[in-house]
Amino acid sequence: MKWLSMCALLSLLPASAVAQEVQPAPPSRLWIVAGGATTTLRGHCQDCGQDFPFRHGGAITGNGGYRVNPRVDVGGDVFWIQWNNESGHIYATALNGVVQFRPWKTKGFFVKGGAGMAFVHNYVHTLGPHPDRQKALSVVFGGGWEFNPKGRLGLQLFATQYVGALGDLQTAGGAVGDVTANFWSLGAAIVIR
Repeated sequence: MKWLSMCALLSLLPASAVAQEVQPAPPSRLWIVAGGATTTLRGHCQDCGQDFPFRHGGAITGNGGYRVNPRVDVGGDVFWIQWNNESGHIYATALNGVVQFRPWKTKGFFVKGGAGMAFVHNYVHTLGPHPDRQKALSVVFGGGWEFNPKGRLGLQLFATQYVGALGDLQTAGGAVGDVTANFWSLGAAIVIR
């Protein structure tokens, strides 16, 4: 009887081991995007008598944060650009909190939006020999397509617009009110999930 119960127990062990399935590793909650863009920018003010030209430059962009679910990412966005004009060069950096949404889990289309701060470092000599630093409200919105959206590594093509509301800007000719800057970007980035 003892041997019979022992054989019955041993015959059940392989069956229970086969019934267990290997669980896949949970997806990463980390979301990192890094890339570059070609950017067109233009400054504008409400009461300006002059028409500001469009300028062009290369930009570096990146996102990072937390993957809430297969459709939503939340985190931070950084955008940096340098451009030149007749008097010197200007740097702008935008730091925004962003939300990225994918309407379809299996497709790569996404939209994103957010807000934060922009920092403009102006090497154009408007008031004196020292650079001028200005803070601004920053807003970003855009969209694009991510190739391999379910994988850990992918490629993203995107179009975004950053808007920096500088407010009143002091220049050598006096104060200029309601200054805004628009940055339109087309670019590509590597995505790590």
